[in-house]
Amino acid sequence: MNIVCKSKSLLAKFATQELNKYLSQIYEKPPFYAFELIVDGALALEEFCITVEADRVTLRSGERGLLYAVYEFLERYCGCSFGAMNNPQANTGEIIPRLDELKLPKEEYRHAPDLPYRTAIIQYNAWAGDADHGLNLPFFDWMAKNRYNRLLTWMSCYEQIKELGQLPELEKRGITLTVGHHQAIFKFLPPARYRNEHPEYYRLLSNGERYTPKDLKVFDGQWLLCSRNEECVQTVADNILQWLEENPLVDTVAFWPNDGKDADCCCPQCSKYSKTENYLYFNNELSRLIAKKRPDVKIDALVYMDLWDCPDGTRLGDNMVIDVAMCTDTFRPYGERNGKCLLGTTYEKSLREYRAACPNVVAYEYYMGNYSNYQKLVPAADEMQSIFAFMKKEGIQGSGTQIECFNHWNNLFNFYCYGRTADDVSLNIEDNMERFCRLFGKGASVMGEIIGMCEALQEGQVPINDAGVYLVEHIDKQKVYGLFDRALAVAEDPRARNNVKMMRMAFRYSELEAADPVIPADNKVPAQYEDKTGELAYMATHFDSFFANHTGYGIAIPATNRTDAPPPNNWYQFE
Repeated sequence: MNIVCKSKSLLAKFATQELNKYLSQIYEKPPFYAFELIVDGALALEEFCITVEADRVTLRSGERGLLYAVYEFLERYCGCSFGAMNNPQANTGEIIPRLDELKLPKEEYRHAPDLPYRTAIIQYNAWAGDADHGLNLPFFDWMAKNRYNRLLTWMSCYEQIKELGQLPELEKRGITLTVGHHQAIFKFLPPARYRNEHPEYYRLLSNGERYTPKDLKVFDGQWLLCSRNEECVQTVADNILQWLEENPLVDTVAFWPNDGKDADCCCPQCSKYSKTENYLYFNNELSRLIAKKRPDVKIDALVYMDLWDCPDGTRLGDNMVIDVAMCTDTFRPYGERNGKCLLGTTYEKSLREYRAACPNVVAYEYYMGNYSNYQKLVPAADEMQSIFAFMKKEGIQGSGTQIECFNHWNNLFNFYCYGRTADDVSLNIEDNMERFCRLFGKGASVMGEIIGMCEALQEGQVPINDAGVYLVEHIDKQKVYGLFDRALAVAEDPRARNNVKMMRMAFRYSELEAADPVIPADNKVPAQYEDKTGELAYMATHFDSFFANHTGYGIAIPATNRTDAPPPNNWYQFE
């Protein structure tokens, strides 16, 4: 294969390997064209240009755009679909066609991303879980192919991924890291050391005592600190700077509060201000101190619960990121194509107000539903174009969505459209569906009809924690299952048929879980079910990827039920 790349960077080397790998799989004979990959400093970081001439293809990009150029070429000109990942031992996931020859039109295609912040928020459970998962590497690969460029996670998850030796897999794909989450205070102000040595670092309670941090696995108490204690801010900054020296791939520290709505510090200094003012002051001062030595590093502050409204007159520095979560007490509804489930709401108001106060503002989203939804299907892809176009217009940098390697198929089309539309806000749901549905071979149009039915039904009727139940209670299930039958019948390739089965399993799981509600166990997954059909138990036994170290098929069936029974029907027999 005639492929030349003179850049010696890790990402450029990997991009060259990827192009060679896929072209070798697609074509029986080496393509007639010579390929040249060029890192061009004149282009923006993720910008790229594909130029096709008579006998040459040139892929030119900024440093991080070269890999995107390779994947765009393979999809645009070779017919690949990277819409799904696969367990390497399972015949599911991306579709790579076999072709006789490569014929290309003479043209030039240019692209620069519309939103620079396109983030996967991972935690491996409702709280920080076990990050030693067999699907990590396929998931990281899928992220890059579908334009996710950042991973945000808990401190413990990051450290486990690091211990597993998997950080190079992120680095060579240009995926950057935001690390901390609800564990940041415990990491950079360890209670075992500071609660006795410096109790004044923690908030003053109304009874005159200082707050005492609890066990590291208890993530409540909200904002634990005395925000106006300058020595505390400096201590946290020093500890972060020391940690960054050993973790050079991290460019953003998420110094977040814990959950809850606890009282603020009532010391004389903090009492002059609101809780949100104090919280933002601490993080802004923290970012300023860190920027003196590491101007490339930002501090991410999550605003949610009652640390949410932007105080009047707020002005924050360039090294701050404001991560705006949903409204103070509720999850927003989903699914209106015009984006009205977010636009025109208090969520939009908060985004606008923080954008006026800070250059770096992003949205925290839940396109998998939230955890109390128990991984049921929540069709929300058709609203993304309107929402991301608004973000581009208003200078919002982008969005992060909760997503896991183990719930990949549960809301796969949401996850696909999220990355693609944030990268290119001109893409509507039909544009995304064209490439995505290549996963199903000749069953593409039928699968598109199913997706369209689900999206048309979900129009913001209920919040996301109820959206999965609403879908299965109101959709024409008989018609949907009939369409799945048709798609399976016409899909000509074993992998395409298996992909149809995976999408049907996500729908079927949603129906069965909604019909057999969770028996509450502290409102946490995994859950117990009566499971009179036996199908939930079969899915959990043979396909589930929720439980740590269980690779599965990349679908979450969070049930503890198990069975040795044979497959309920042919929909669970994979080729």
